[in-house]
Amino acid sequence: MIASRLGEFAALATALCWTFGALAFEDACKRAGALAVNWIRLVMGFILLVLFCLVYRGMAFPSDASAQAWIWLSVSGVVGFAVGDWLLYKAFAEIGARISMLVMASVPPITALIGWVLLGETLGAIDLLGMTLTVGGIVFVVLERRTGEAKKEFIHSARGCYWLLVVPWVRPWGLF
Repeated sequence: MIASRLGEFAALATALCWTFGALAFEDACKRAGALAVNWIRLVMGFILLVLFCLVYRGMAFPSDASAQAWIWLSVSGVVGFAVGDWLLYKAFAEIGARISMLVMASVPPITALIGWVLLGETLGAIDLLGMTLTVGGIVFVVLERRTGEAKKEFIHSARGCYWLLVVPWVRPWGLF
């Protein structure tokens, strides 16, 4: 039974890790600042990556990679990890994890629209249904009723959206 549902368990675990990770990074960014959190994460990630490479390949760096691979790896790391994640953490600090992750959830429909307009790509009925459910959920959360203090928070969140609206356009470039 568990083996036949392994995909569903993995999806649920991923959603839980994504949620708790976003909330933890939001708290850290509000306490220490987005730039500090990003630098600490980059240093820790670098150390863990070097240790993994030492154990798995016997060398700390992929010194056997070509110069072109190093260039693409460097550009990908700077744009994706350094700039893209800093913008995401800045959005966490400004508008919170809830709205930040909500806007990030709109990236697949935006990407599908760009693919349709620029590349002539098409989606099937199931794909369109999934996109409709995603956009419907986003609209539901964004348009929820706000009162008192929540209205002030929503007005303040416009500043955070500045940081977040850049993220969907920067982060994919880190995935060369």
